[in-house]
Order: sequence, then structure tokens, then C-alpha cells
Amino acid sequence: MRRIIKIGGSMLLRDDLATAVNNWLNKHPADQTWVVIGGGKLIDAMRELDSQHPMDPQQVHWTCVDLLTATARFAAQRFGWPLITTQAEWEVACEYQSKIDQPTGNAPTVIAPAVFYNDGPPAICNERSNAARLKLPDDWQTTTDSIAGLLAHLANADELVLLKSCPIPSSMSPTQLADAGIVDAAFPEIATLLQRVHVEQLL
Repeated sequence: MRRIIKIGGSMLLRDDLATAVNNWLNKHPADQTWVVIGGGKLIDAMRELDSQHPMDPQQVHWTCVDLLTATARFAAQRFGWPLITTQAEWEVACEYQSKIDQPTGNAPTVIAPAVFYNDGPPAICNERSNAARLKLPDDWQTTTDSIAGLLAHLANADELVLLKSCPIPSSMSPTQLADAGIVDAAFPEIATLLQRVHVEQLL
């Protein structure tokens, strides 16, 4: 089973984050886990700057994507997990999806979004992915919710899990979650392309 997990950036300040995430992983084992880390306070700062001094939406968006490499590095170091930040590493991961060299055994691997999501052509990781349908809005409508969804589609993952800091009503659809501000506005569309989506609060 191949799973993509998005860990909300707001949770990076939790003292017990590593314990909470590892407890969740122990309860929900998978053959392979790739992790996308949210931007947290770094992206909040960009939102504040953009609010005070409006900038080109696309420029702000791709700057935020670049900033996600910093939170990916931080999380990988904090968890002690492998990290992919270069195109070469990403290409190896795609070529050997089920045989990634993970020095800590079956540890999850943190993926910096910039290696598969940038302003170039889609970085398809599975021939069954339909690149023509993967254009995400390059503005504030797209956050790491949809970026993680994009990775799940590119890698033909069996499941996408969004771990959030807030309570999640189990009956809510992706559209309802977006309307409530729990996931981003672009997420409902990307969710239709995925095999399974699960959104829950990380306790």
C-alpha cells in the first residue's frame, strides 16, 4: 500500500508532534509512506506581506512553494526521516516507487513539493497519471492540501491522508470541507482523481 500524508504546518510547533505522528503511523501501517509538510508560520508571514503589500499572485504562490522546502527539511530532521529535495532524488524515487532506499527501514520519506510541483511541466511519477488534468490554481486557492493531492495522483497512491489540528466531522465531503475552510478551495477537484481520501484530526 502506498500512502501520501500531509502534515499541517500549524502542528510543527507541537511539542509532542513526533510522538503523535508516530502513534498514528503505528496504528495505520503502510508499505510506503510519502509525506508533504505544510508551511505553517512561514506561509502565514507571506499571507500577511501579501495583504499589506499586494504582489503578483503567481509570484507569491511559487515563493510559498519554495518555502515549503524549509519546513520539509525541518520536519525530516525532527522525525529522523529520509528527505527528497532534488530532482535527481525525485527521479530515483519515481523509478523505484516500491523500493526506495530508506536508511531507517520502512520510515516515511518527506518530499519537498518543489521537486514535483513547480511552474514547469507536471512531474509525472506514474504513467497512468493524466497530466492534462493536474493544473492547480497558482494562487491562494492552492495550499499543501491540494499539493499533497497532486502528489497522490502523480504517484498513483492508494490513499491520501490529511492530518489536521482541528476536529473533522466524518460526514463532510471535500466540497463541504473546503466551504468550511478546513481544506483549500482547489482540493475538491483534485480529490475526485484520487483513489481514497481521508481527512482527520491528529490527536
